[in-house]
Amino acid sequence: MRSISLLLWIAFIWSLVACKQDDPDPDLGFKQEGFIKGKITGVSKDNSYTFNDDFNYTQYSLLTGSNATYELRGDTAFYFLLTRADNSVGYANIGFWLPKTNSVAPYNFYMNISYTKETPNELIQFAMTSISKNSFVITDFSFDQSTGKVKGKYSLVGKGIYSGKDATVIGEFELTAKKEVN
Repeated sequence: MRSISLLLWIAFIWSLVACKQDDPDPDLGFKQEGFIKGKITGVSKDNSYTFNDDFNYTQYSLLTGSNATYELRGDTAFYFLLTRADNSVGYANIGFWLPKTNSVAPYNFYMNISYTKETPNELIQFAMTSISKNSFVITDFSFDQSTGKVKGKYSLVGKGIYSGKDATVIGEFELTAKKEVN
């Protein structure tokens, strides 16, 4: 009886050592991959700073809402909310609808961006949204429902929130979006 217990114990330990999982967390790509990056051009409200700044937001956190999800609404329409952050600098989020998975033309899209830069003398803040009269477009778009990969390029042109002056944010995004189930 004792030898059987010992053999079972050895078999159990061996199975733990020999069992290899290729991806221990299937959501790892969703959490660690992806970015929303671009360039901000414009001028601060007091004309003391000229934006010509690059940003690359890559951080994922449920606490800051910087996840990337899509949701099936109705029979074929998809709603996307893509967000990434850099906790020391800011965040960007992009939302849009997609009529079908193979569509390359998202619609009803919007973008919000927040960016902070510290110089020796000032704390400079930039924020812009497409919800106002600003122009926002998404191009070179693709979505693979089997992997959740979504990518594209964007352009946001109009007035900055803090400055009220003309500004442009152009860039690209590539994320793995997770299907959200309600």
